[in-house]
This record gives sequence, C-alpha cells and structure tokens, in this order.
Amino acid sequence: MGDADSAIMLKEKLLTAGIDEILAHGIKDFSLRRVAAACGASCAAPYKHFKNKDEFIKEIIKYIDEKWHDLAEQIIISYDDPAERIAALCVANVRFKISNPLYGTGLDTFDPVIMAQTNDFLTTFPELCPQKKLQSLFAVSVITAGTACLMEEKKLANFPENFDMLKKKILSELGSIPAIEK
Repeated sequence: MGDADSAIMLKEKLLTAGIDEILAHGIKDFSLRRVAAACGASCAAPYKHFKNKDEFIKEIIKYIDEKWHDLAEQIIISYDDPAERIAALCVANVRFKISNPLYGTGLDTFDPVIMAQTNDFLTTFPELCPQKKLQSLFAVSVITAGTACLMEEKKLANFPENFDMLKKKILSELGSIPAIEK
C-alpha cells in the first residue's frame, strides 16, 4: 500500500474516530488528541489532514452527508417506480438518521429537494395539480422527519413493522396505494 493510500485510510479513520468523539464528549469537549489516540496516531496526525478543530468538525459533517448522498444515489438508480423510490428514500433516510446521530447537523442534508431532483414530484405525478404536489411533498417530508424524531427519542421502536408502516403511509400520501385505515 502506498503513502497516498495510507493517508486516505488514516483520514477516514480520523473522521470515524471524530464521530465517536463527538458522540461521547460533545462538540464543546471535543479533543483532537483523543481522536488521534483512538486511531493509534500521533497527536499531530489530525493537523496533517485538517487545519484546525473547526475544519475537522466540518469535515466530519461533510463526511456523514456524503455517506447519505451515496446511499440516496444507489436508491435512486435502484427503483423504477417513482413512488417506490420516494418511499425507499424516506425509509432509508430514517434508518440513516438513527444510525448516524450527527446526520442533519450540516446544511446539505435530507430535504424535499432530493426528491425533486429525482423529478418524481415534478414530472411523474402529472395528475397532481401544483398545489397537491406541494402538499404531498410537505406531508412526505413531515412524516419522514417525524418518524426519525420519534425513533431517535425512543417513542417509536426501531422495528421493521414501523418502517413498513412508514413506507405504506408515504405510498398512501403519494396516491400509490389506498389510504391507510384510521
């Protein structure tokens, strides 16, 4: 393995150790020395990859957001049906948020724009008037964010049946399946 590969691997190790550091100690008590020690690296190692602590934390947030965008891209190309694609994005987003508690702290996180980027709301649902599209986009976003919040706060269990319920509710909102009985 070359020096460049080792540097890339160390940078990724530092980022993942940085995530663990923030989760354990918070941003206020964040320590680059502890991050380096967790990687078995010298206390100077983080400064070879990042200018300072603030840049390091920004890179952690960017790293997490990139992981989400990579996952979202895979979902987008995996589903032909737009409603199924949107539902899969929403379910994946909730799962990702639960397993990555720092996700959502950056500016470039999940929002309705990613669904619009798939053209699903803009072109695939022509039967929906612009106002209905906006209402559906709002409802899907609120349902997704609400589910993530409830699961993060342990008010809704992280069980497969709850993800199935989320998917069905999203599909219902999009008009792909009949409304869920109340």
